[in-house]
Amino acid sequence: MIGRRVAAALAVLVATLAATWAVWPRPAVTIRIERGGAAVVVGAFGRASALPETVVVHARGRAAKVRIENRDTTWQQLGLFGAAAGTSRDFTVPARGTYAGYCSAHPERGRIVYVVR
Repeated sequence: MIGRRVAAALAVLVATLAATWAVWPRPAVTIRIERGGAAVVVGAFGRASALPETVVVHARGRAAKVRIENRDTTWQQLGLFGAAAGTSRDFTVPARGTYAGYCSAHPERGRIVYVVR
């Protein structure tokens, strides 16, 4: 009897956690600039990969949120978005489309493109 109640309580807890995780507001993409200016894109499960020149952002609804985490010691500009040293900022892209601009994390070409779908 107690075993069934514990199992039912755990099932409710797991379902609640899964539903909360699914609807919790979080950015569509997180870009982290490490000390020295090297930038990475952080995935949903914390996996990081080098920042490409074209970043595809999957919008949830009409708008998309982009988070910039600047762990460097200088201001960084990533196209439309900028962040002071040691700060984390969230930006909302209001509409789907392609946005481009200057990128301090890509010194060779100096450009980044965001494709919001």
